[in-house]
Amino acid sequence: MQGLCISAGIPWHLIDEVYVSINCKGSFHWVLAVIVIKERCIRVYDSMKGHRGHADEIKELAEMLSTYLTIFDFFEKKDCIDWSLLNAYKKKTDQHAFDVHIVDGIVQQSSGTLDCGLFVAAYAEFLSDLHQIPSSEFDSKKHRTRYASLLWDYGVNKACTGYVSDNQDPPRPKCTFIRSEDTEMIDVEP
Repeated sequence: MQGLCISAGIPWHLIDEVYVSINCKGSFHWVLAVIVIKERCIRVYDSMKGHRGHADEIKELAEMLSTYLTIFDFFEKKDCIDWSLLNAYKKKTDQHAFDVHIVDGIVQQSSGTLDCGLFVAAYAEFLSDLHQIPSSEFDSKKHRTRYASLLWDYGVNKACTGYVSDNQDPPRPKCTFIRSEDTEMIDVEP
């Protein structure tokens, strides 16, 4: 989080949620943290129930976030919101750490697999599309195939248009896949 902009070029005071993938120190595990500004909380989505190896990283984020937002006058710049009227901000100063909520009842990866990155991507996709994260029936192989196809398609389109960096890419519409005759389709709906 440098300056007042995120990589999409949107000023911080114009957003309500931020999705952050967090690597747990000392392990090959990732979790998704969703910072919900209006609720002054960080929701943690972990695909390994009981892992909780992310506690230190999340605590650092919760404490650092309040300081960061205060230093860069976030609360003053988001003047369309009266922070004192929101329950999450009552009786708290700008320096109070954000609350942390571990989300339960979501689909978990199989024991012994290294699919946490895949689950973080899927959680982020479900949430950004305003869908509930399923509590079961998640086909890792189909999601992995789908994400690989999307990345391949993106890379081919990028190469065909001559872009050498993501900064040159124009904003892209969601889901613009065009099926060719020899393409096999896989249903990956949750």
